[in-house]
Amino acid sequence: MAGVCSRFAFATTTTIEDMKNCSKNENTAKSTDFWLSVWKKWCLEKKITDEIENYEPAELNTSLEHFYAEAKNKQGEDYEPESLKVMMASLDRHLQNKDYTLSIVRDREFSSSKQVLEGKEKQLCLAGRGKRPNKARQVSEEEEEILWKSGKLGGNNPESLIQTMWWLLTQHFGIRGRQEHHEMRLEDFRIMNGDDGIEFVEFAEGPTKTRPGGLRAKPRQFQPKMFQTGQGKCPVALFRQYISRRPPNLRTSGPFYLSIKYNRQADDEIWYKVQPMGENKINSMMKSIISGTSLETSEKRFSNHSARKTVVSKMKKANLERSAIAKVTGHPCTHQNSQNSNIQSLDDYDEADEDEQRQLSWAISRKNSTPKPAGNTPGPCT
Repeated sequence: MAGVCSRFAFATTTTIEDMKNCSKNENTAKSTDFWLSVWKKWCLEKKITDEIENYEPAELNTSLEHFYAEAKNKQGEDYEPESLKVMMASLDRHLQNKDYTLSIVRDREFSSSKQVLEGKEKQLCLAGRGKRPNKARQVSEEEEEILWKSGKLGGNNPESLIQTMWWLLTQHFGIRGRQEHHEMRLEDFRIMNGDDGIEFVEFAEGPTKTRPGGLRAKPRQFQPKMFQTGQGKCPVALFRQYISRRPPNLRTSGPFYLSIKYNRQADDEIWYKVQPMGENKINSMMKSIISGTSLETSEKRFSNHSARKTVVSKMKKANLERSAIAKVTGHPCTHQNSQNSNIQSLDDYDEADEDEQRQLSWAISRKNSTPKPAGNTPGPCT
């Protein structure tokens, strides 16, 4: 009996640890590890102990005052102002994981070290830091037209077609430029006919960085849709074309992004391999899209995040409400109250009806006219 209990306890403990690990956000863990390494490097230079969780509160508060004032990056420069509070939050997260009795963010015992951090942030801002001149920029309507006319977007070849899929899906479904694309599968999508006969692609998303799941998760109250436009850049027609160019055994399921067949014959209708596209290729998709165009030599910086910034810009120009934009991007809709504190508003968005989703989709496509109803039979991605 004791042996059975022992095996049961071991199995239960292993399962519990797996569940605990699953609950942790990967990027949050990376941030914690990074700032803890910055702290340890500073401690090494000062020849003091780097086990932050072993400090008494008063001693830790004093040490943090000096750390906040003196911490530098690898180039010997101050960190950007917006990084400083991330630094403090990350160290606090590590301390809480170690069952430290107080919080360096909330408790008054650390008020003076917080004052140092806030003072440094103000000094850096006054010195012109934090303006982020290299942040990713959105693509303007004129710039996007350059990409279509140059063939970097469209369905003329396998490169442009898969780049177009990335561009369209990022915008219409609010998909993030990297990690959410990596694990996306074809069976996550289905092609349907709306009540008015207008065709659309529907996306059933899984957990994401913005919506990681868990007990407190609030999933979107509607499934995003990408509607046909009846134009040469019709997203649904391009989506169907991409499916038709995949290997026959991967036209209803499999990794969404496939590697390109570069050694195919000129009349080969199959453009992609039975092989997922590499993560590095997906991570540099925007770089591939602007390569060889005037955008590549522009003073503006474009990255994968530019696609998401572009969709927000499009919908703002279409005079859509912030709550409508949030339905596409998946971000919470916030505003500030009279005391200048951020509060959550519209926590649970109303279910978006089909007409509203169509207007959202057409704003992203920059479409004004109504297309004719599709004659295709609705159903899965076939």
